[in-house]
Amino acid sequence: MVITVLDIGTSTVKTLIATLEDENTINLRGVGESSKHKMFKSKITDVESTVAAIKDSMLKAEVMAGIKPDNLFASIGGIETKGITGKGTIALPKQNSVITENDVLRAINQSKVMSIGDNPIIHVIERNFTVDTQENIKNPVGLIGSKLLCETMVITIPSLIIQNYSNVIERAGYRVEDYVSQHIAASYSVLSEEEKELGVALIDIGGGTTKITVFTDSVIREIDTIEIGGANITKDISIGLRLTSNDSENVKKKYGSCIKDNLNPDEKFKVKGLTDNDEREIGSLELYEIIAPRVDELIEFIQQSLASSQLFDKLNAGIVLTGGTANLKGIKERFERKMNIPAKIGYPKLNVGMSEQIKDPSFAVACGILEYITPKFLTKGYSGKKRMNISGSFSKMFETIKDLFKL
Repeated sequence: MVITVLDIGTSTVKTLIATLEDENTINLRGVGESSKHKMFKSKITDVESTVAAIKDSMLKAEVMAGIKPDNLFASIGGIETKGITGKGTIALPKQNSVITENDVLRAINQSKVMSIGDNPIIHVIERNFTVDTQENIKNPVGLIGSKLLCETMVITIPSLIIQNYSNVIERAGYRVEDYVSQHIAASYSVLSEEEKELGVALIDIGGGTTKITVFTDSVIREIDTIEIGGANITKDISIGLRLTSNDSENVKKKYGSCIKDNLNPDEKFKVKGLTDNDEREIGSLELYEIIAPRVDELIEFIQQSLASSQLFDKLNAGIVLTGGTANLKGIKERFERKMNIPAKIGYPKLNVGMSEQIKDPSFAVACGILEYITPKFLTKGYSGKKRMNISGSFSKMFETIKDLFKL
């Protein structure tokens, strides 16, 4: 069976084509990447260029894989992505009833009803259950009680964003089976179960935005999106050094650093300015002075987000940095020093064919989608019908009880 992943980011569009051989074998057959499109903070701002980038990325993956893409799942995100606490309470059929899988589904569905607004739901993730006065139960099936309460995180996104994503994908010639939140996908790809249990903040620094996802006690607690990403650093370099956007991106990747410990004050590199005759030498420290303030601004916003959630003191496993901007030299050290917390770079842990090609923080979301969706095929297949649609109505989110207890 073929699974195709499409990650439409601000800077690049990525495609993975994989085949599922059996329950233990995912064979990655093709990888594609394109940066022909124009987006602004995860919003589609140029339809034609985005369609072209999707076609280019998909074609590259298809040629490498030697098979046609099928069963397409796409990432979706943006600053309007919201994580809402849902609570559903049901009375059991009689006093001292044995709780069944159907009771759990009823409670989860009730949590969706209580939290629903105008925006479509793309994920409902259980946090814990309460049976009568017994709290913090992970799986209540088989317990005896009279009342069941379920607390969930309900992730929503505006229907207009979903419509725009679906439009460009369909115009490129493909059909989306379902969407996966970028917050959720990245967490599947780079976080360990131990980190989630101890308490961890995943910081996914993309081109246009930074996504924050916080776990404690193995439960997702908070998601947030900040309107700063790697593109802001690139723009600062472009303005500060009077370079084109492409040249600024290349300079950032090749020479950029957000710590100056190992920088040689005498080190210079040549750059070509905006005109043919404008070739200059730039010092590494000069570039650092442009990059560091923007990284510090991002850190400040992240600290504010974590403070408002009142979860910072529970991050016993520290923070994990991923996304393309996590490749910036010195970023781990800068976060550690500014936030006084352990940090590490999160690489996709998916162990599949061509794993070296995708072992990069920029592939965290794409690999995470593959990890997220694969068990659904292996345990029960996929109906081919979207579990969520743009009208805000949705089919049953969980077809078997196994889905409920797997984030």
